[in-house]
Amino acid sequence: MDWWIILIIVVVVSVLFCLLLAVANFSGERFMERYQEMNNHFSKKKITPFEFIMKINAKYFNNSLRIVQVSSVATDCYSKGKLFLSTDTIQKSTLASYTIIAHEMGHALQDKTGKKLKKLSALRRTGKTLGVFMLPSIIAGVVLLIIGRNLLYWGIGLIAVGVLIFLLALFIKLRTISIEKDASKNAVIFLTEFLSEDEVKSCKAFLYDARLTYWAEFLRICLCWTTMSKKTKLFN
Repeated sequence: MDWWIILIIVVVVSVLFCLLLAVANFSGERFMERYQEMNNHFSKKKITPFEFIMKINAKYFNNSLRIVQVSSVATDCYSKGKLFLSTDTIQKSTLASYTIIAHEMGHALQDKTGKKLKKLSALRRTGKTLGVFMLPSIIAGVVLLIIGRNLLYWGIGLIAVGVLIFLLALFIKLRTISIEKDASKNAVIFLTEFLSEDEVKSCKAFLYDARLTYWAEFLRICLCWTTMSKKTKLFN
């Protein structure tokens, strides 16, 4: 192989690696910048966030969703028929508020029409239980490989168990990304009914930045061996 081909491959791999590191380390900061921008961008439509919630709740959920107001910013979430929304989200008629509300109600629609959230929750519980054994299994396997003799296959088996647990963590992260993407699709449907085309376009970009933080979690796990990415937990 010619030297210039090797050089091109090295450059491409290096650029790709740096790009992945950038996503892993800085997507959170990018999201918060976008959040501040969107939280200062008020909608031109004459509908408050609370009215927005009530209309979607009535149309898609027969008013079955309960709204729980929390004080902390960035703690908005959906869980078991309840929308937990910060005071800031409910009271400010900004594009950030509408996007966050729509996304969490997108999760609520997932919960209503299928079992995606329940299955993901079960996977995470399983992962957290098995995750305790990942590193000990790998370490014990390596020790048995070093000792050798009749313990070789036991060592390989224990390392394989650790690797499988790690792959389970990656699968859960990918499944989470898929579910977040699906919730965002539902959110766009809700937003389109009440906001202008330009506002919905901005909300889509915000949703994309939010989803990128989940890709960052996935990449941080994959790049943990480099010690150049931020630390993260396997089964968050």
